Amino acid sequence: MLSKDIRKKFLKFFKSKKHTVVPSDSLVPKADATLLFTSAGMNQFKEQFLGHNVTYKKAASSQKCLRTADLENVGRTPSHHTFFEMLGNFSFGDYFKKEAILWGWEFMTKTLGIKKEKLWVSVYTDDDESYKIWRDLIKVPEKKIVKFGAKDNFWPANAPKDGPNGPCGPCSEIFYDWGKGTGCGKKACNPSCDCGRFIEVWNLVFTQFERKEGGKLGSLPNKNIDTGMGLERITAVMQGVKTNFETDLFTPIIEEIKEHNPKLKTRSLNAIADHVRAATFAIADGIAPSNEERGYVIRKLIRRAYLHAGAEEPFLYNLVPKVVEIMKEAYPELSSKREEASLIIKEEEEKFRHTLEVTMPILNENLNAAKGGSLSGEEIFKLTDTYGLPLEVIEDKASKKKIKLDISAFHKLMAKRRELSRKKSKIEGDIFALNLFAKAPAGTRSDKMPLSAKIAFMVKEKKEAGTAREGDVVELMTDPGSSMFYTESGGQIGDRGTIEADKGSMRILNTIKVDSKVVHLAKVTKGSITKGDFVKIDLDSKIKKRIARNHTATHLMHAALRKVLGEHVHQAGSLVVEDRLRFDFTHMKKMTDREIEKVESMVNEQIEKAVNVKKESKSLDIAKKEGAIALFGEKYADEVRVISIPGYSKEVCGGTHVDNTKDIGIFKIMRESSVASGVRRIEALTGERAKEWIKENERKKKDAEKALNEKEEEKALAKKKLKEAEGDIELIIKKAKVIKDVKIILEKIEGANMGILRSLSDKIKSKEKSCLIVLGSETEGRANLIVTGTKDLVSKGFNASVLIKDLAKIVAGKGGGRPNFAQAGGKDPSKLNKVFEFAEKSAAGIIEGVSK
Repeated sequence: MLSKDIRKKFLKFFKSKKHTVVPSDSLVPKADATLLFTSAGMNQFKEQFLGHNVTYKKAASSQKCLRTADLENVGRTPSHHTFFEMLGNFSFGDYFKKEAILWGWEFMTKTLGIKKEKLWVSVYTDDDESYKIWRDLIKVPEKKIVKFGAKDNFWPANAPKDGPNGPCGPCSEIFYDWGKGTGCGKKACNPSCDCGRFIEVWNLVFTQFERKEGGKLGSLPNKNIDTGMGLERITAVMQGVKTNFETDLFTPIIEEIKEHNPKLKTRSLNAIADHVRAATFAIADGIAPSNEERGYVIRKLIRRAYLHAGAEEPFLYNLVPKVVEIMKEAYPELSSKREEASLIIKEEEEKFRHTLEVTMPILNENLNAAKGGSLSGEEIFKLTDTYGLPLEVIEDKASKKKIKLDISAFHKLMAKRRELSRKKSKIEGDIFALNLFAKAPAGTRSDKMPLSAKIAFMVKEKKEAGTAREGDVVELMTDPGSSMFYTESGGQIGDRGTIEADKGSMRILNTIKVDSKVVHLAKVTKGSITKGDFVKIDLDSKIKKRIARNHTATHLMHAALRKVLGEHVHQAGSLVVEDRLRFDFTHMKKMTDREIEKVESMVNEQIEKAVNVKKESKSLDIAKKEGAIALFGEKYADEVRVISIPGYSKEVCGGTHVDNTKDIGIFKIMRESSVASGVRRIEALTGERAKEWIKENERKKKDAEKALNEKEEEKALAKKKLKEAEGDIELIIKKAKVIKDVKIILEKIEGANMGILRSLSDKIKSKEKSCLIVLGSETEGRANLIVTGTKDLVSKGFNASVLIKDLAKIVAGKGGGRPNFAQAGGKDPSKLNKVFEFAEKSAAGIIEGVSK
């Protein structure tokens, strides 16, 4: 059975059980900014699991996921991956254990046709209810029902003992038995054995408890179901292969890799195939390789794959079309991202190839300098984590040089890194971390402004608060709440304003939405504010208008970029605030000055045309058919808001916009830069801020031109002074004293800078075979000195840098240089005559010394 058919059958099966089939969320979680990546099927249903926005009570999905906690195992084991698909069915207070178990068994044995004899199950040791359902209802033999403790069969693992507090519950797993011919061969072998005979294919989580302080488990009012079955694993079972890499999800990619390098080992083949899948999907979801967070992970995966490949030239990018070919039916958006993903991966390969020219010598240096013939865990960790070298590469090189590796210490550091990674992939340590605003009353809404309301709920420093005093920053809800305040979304900051009470005042810094509730982030500017206080809320309409100008300008610029650079340009991020706008977009090359000017000109042309901005509500399907741009990976309701500048731009957007393009005033791009591979950034201004910036830029330009002119004048004056001084060279030489055929030239040159003194000394040396020169001058209240000598003196031991230090002290300065030339500056030019007196006295000793 093909993997695509398994996916279809799963979704069709649960649709028949009245589940809503929900499309996969992006790898960048839209419902939770605290997650690094979408790492489980249930991530996108956080709100529903918390009892909010429950528009459907049963759901099923095939979710694309990305995890990196077990990166070192990818390629080593049959079933570890970075990118994978999780088939799952979910219940939000609807059905529970009986239905979940019955349907799971039905799908496995009837829909997929797996023989019952090949299946084993596990239950949590205290979960008698699940045990009885498997034994009495499903008729699984008792010997094939194994009981595990909280470490293996409770979610989160060990939650009853170790926490965290919050929703939790027992698990029940379904295992496939490869048979006695696989694994350890022991008669007592069961799913608790890790010999490879048994493979876990489906995990059913029964969220029925709420853990409280002290480890007490109380019953949840609404019990939930969260199941997960790896598509790759069940495909391996259905295709009768012992590793996921032998399934139709991977074999076409691996065959393509073999064509490029038939000598690669199985582990490398598997790792490359996995990492290229992950990179392709991540880039398609807008995650570009970079040195930060998500982008860093993708960069690391591409680099690891490149090292596994052992290629001298980029070749991973050639695998992208094969990944797209395999997955495009389930994820049609991949087709439009194929070229972009290929180009970005190729660019990363080229960058890393250059990096390796530095990295491999570092590895060799570490190995050559290994103390006691061994490399520490810290050194190994740095090589893997900082430079992206896979452990096996280090092991291979170390083995050839007979260097021992402290693998134990390395694994301890990796365990710490994995723990950090796991924490980053959870919501404050727990996907069900209860939001403090969840228990706040929803209240009512009003569109009046100013609005009379009551402080209904307040949070300070992540704790519910009763009072906030001057200087405190809090999050709060009012009743009624204001529907006039825009809540932060889509890159646009939330509205700002003021809150006035009898005993205090607040400034609203931002407005956000938490569980469909309007929440203000506010700072107490005077007195105090207490929960229950009656207040007057007012919106800062001036800031709102400035934000609207910047948001509409962003749409105009997006359209202009697509017209100038091409339709491959897509939004990759944005920030819209009152004083500026920032727009990240997909494009491989730095924009030329001409392209920037053209984009800027096109936007200003639309502003000058004074076009009315259309704001309409319509179905998402109709909007897309009309050509409206919708952000890839963004979740939209069936009914959406469409912002149009007729004949020029049309986007799905819920943000704040001007009524007419003329309201923007003027548009100015400040700078264009790189954010990550294949992602550029433009920062721009509108209205008065743009005019101010242009004015300031013109002032700076004039100042720069003035400074340049002054510099040119200084150069011309210096040139004139040099010419005048050069005219006096013969006279200067004639005034020299001679000691043992060496001319001692000591001269003060009026108004000469250091450059003139240097040039003069060179001219003198070109005329005299043997001389010692000390020249000085005064410019801008400072003393300038140079000391130099001809080659014959230097060859006999003369050192200008020694003499200059003594001379510099006289003028309260410092100096230095080389044996043949040295210079110094000083604060006291009035002592220049004493400098020459000292130099004259020293000269006799110097010449005497070098003449011996």
